[in-house]
Amino acid sequence: MAVASGEAMLSRGMKLSGSSGGLLAQIRSVINVHVVCGTLLMMTYFGLYMLALKWADFSFVLPLTALSFIFGAFLAKYYLHEHVSAARWVGTLVIMAGVVIVGLGESGKQ
Repeated sequence: MAVASGEAMLSRGMKLSGSSGGLLAQIRSVINVHVVCGTLLMMTYFGLYMLALKWADFSFVLPLTALSFIFGAFLAKYYLHEHVSAARWVGTLVIMAGVVIVGLGESGKQ
């Protein structure tokens, strides 16, 4: 969830930044609260991801990161107010089904 939230905040922060002026003005414009918080959330995600890789099999951890797509679709619709098409919702449900299948396979592990 940290990765989807971080990416959504980065997206909002980048869209709020101005695109005019020189290089220095553009750099200053992207340093806003959304970009800073998004970056911190992404750092949190990376730390948690490293811990998960330490404690569990890669083949289990990697599919679980796909849950960020589900959170991402909801954040795109309700936080960023973007249009999320029916095809994207179906794709999100397919990803969710895959995560469930991987999770069920892990519970039956000997």
